[in-house]
Amino acid sequence: MIILLTALAQEGSGLRRQMKLTPVPSGRAGKAIACSGRYGRQPVLLAWTGMGRQCAEAGSAAILARYQATAVISIGFSGALTQPLTAGTLVLATELQRVTSAGDGKVQGATLQVDQNLLQRAKEALSSEPLHLISGPTVTSPKLLSTPDEKLALGQQSGAIAVDMESYWVARAASERGLPFLALRVISDAQDDPLPPFLQNQDTSASPGTRQIALALIQNPSNLPALFSLARNAVRARRALTRGVACIVAAL
Repeated sequence: MIILLTALAQEGSGLRRQMKLTPVPSGRAGKAIACSGRYGRQPVLLAWTGMGRQCAEAGSAAILARYQATAVISIGFSGALTQPLTAGTLVLATELQRVTSAGDGKVQGATLQVDQNLLQRAKEALSSEPLHLISGPTVTSPKLLSTPDEKLALGQQSGAIAVDMESYWVARAASERGLPFLALRVISDAQDDPLPPFLQNQDTSASPGTRQIALALIQNPSNLPALFSLARNAVRARRALTRGVACIVAAL
């Protein structure tokens, strides 16, 4: 079984429809919510764990303890750390780093390597698709990077091309169980795109709800253009991610 792990249901919603996955009868495994089915020849489980280290570790552990995986793929949205990357660009991680804490911003020296066979097969599968794809190191942060300066600084320090909040922890959970691992992320915000002010202090345990967004717009209508841009980029990113992940799964 190929296990696809993402932080939020919204990131995997296109895949759930594309692969015609259905909810797992139990509904929950730890903090992870899952659905399953077959795509081509492959049995697939798609689960969303929540954002950040704590959720990613707990959700990954629960899912991997419960299901017999042949491969684990971390999927979802990422922020670009270099200028050329735009919303909808797929990022195949070649190695994964992590920031040690939200306060110091230091990148840990040790890295986790993705499975080279999976990486090569993913590249070959995606090469026939009209998708913008780049490969390189990624870094996992304990917080949302809300400003262009933060993203630029982390990119320069780490040498990574994209940042997320879960892939390193998913990779570590997979490696502890001897499972081949891959990370396919998609850029949802470019390096010079700031997050809307009402997301900059977002609780990473959940995505912003409609009520929170509406309140932010009532308090400050100037947030509207940033919200439109965020929503447009999310749609573009979700479409690219859905196509990319489906292509890789079908080729495995």
